[in-house]
Amino acid sequence: MNPIHSTPTTNGSESTCSANARKLQSKESKIKTAGIIGGLGPQSTSLFYQAYTQYCLDHHLPAYPRLLINSVDSWEVIEILQEKDMGKLFQFLRQEVELIQDQVDFIVMVCNSVHAVLDQLRAVSKVPILSIYEEVCKEIALSTNKKVGILGTKTTVDSCFYQRKLEYYHIDYEVLPDTQGKAIDQYIFEELLRGRDSGAMKQMLLKGIDQLKDMGCDAIILACTELPIFVTQADTDVPLFMSTQILAHKVVKECYASVAKIQAIKTKATNAAA
Repeated sequence: MNPIHSTPTTNGSESTCSANARKLQSKESKIKTAGIIGGLGPQSTSLFYQAYTQYCLDHHLPAYPRLLINSVDSWEVIEILQEKDMGKLFQFLRQEVELIQDQVDFIVMVCNSVHAVLDQLRAVSKVPILSIYEEVCKEIALSTNKKVGILGTKTTVDSCFYQRKLEYYHIDYEVLPDTQGKAIDQYIFEELLRGRDSGAMKQMLLKGIDQLKDMGCDAIILACTELPIFVTQADTDVPLFMSTQILAHKVVKECYASVAKIQAIKTKATNAAA
């Protein structure tokens, strides 16, 4: 007689556990969705998207991570920044974060200046908010550069979040005089975002880079997401840390983080079994 093969029975709790395990595995191994607070201004969001796309192409990724871009009213934000009303800025951005947080796994803001209220936004957001300046400073810390210059808007420079993070990594820094910071604001807010470009912005930035180099800086942070519109690495021999590009690369890496982790575990298990 042929033996009778029986299938072990499972109770309800075991079935539920198995289902939950499958759901957890699926959730952990999926490509994340990134929420983008953009439009600050639209040109820099375009640069960010180009850098995101190029990174995916350069690394031959099987899929482009899903991005949900919330392009906000740049003029309202500019008015708030000019008023230096950080409470109003927080309330504005809080609404924009709440608009997309239930549809994404994490959020980034394609603008350095608005990171002046990052800590407050992190405290109320349902999902992690990655920081552009933290990612830039991490890259600098991994480099051999010892002293960097910070090129950005007055809000960015005056808020000192770059300076504090650089100090955390024991990296020296310099900033331009206040009058030049105001000039950068003028070009960005009154010319670039209104579609007027006199060509003077590039020369002013290159002059600022030379000044910071003369102060002993061996690299420069482009701490404004619009600045790569005017200046690229081809324009200077001083290494540039471009915040727009660094943030775009981080978004792709973060979207694929769980997939990479699962793949690494599988590879380790396969190697161990061989």
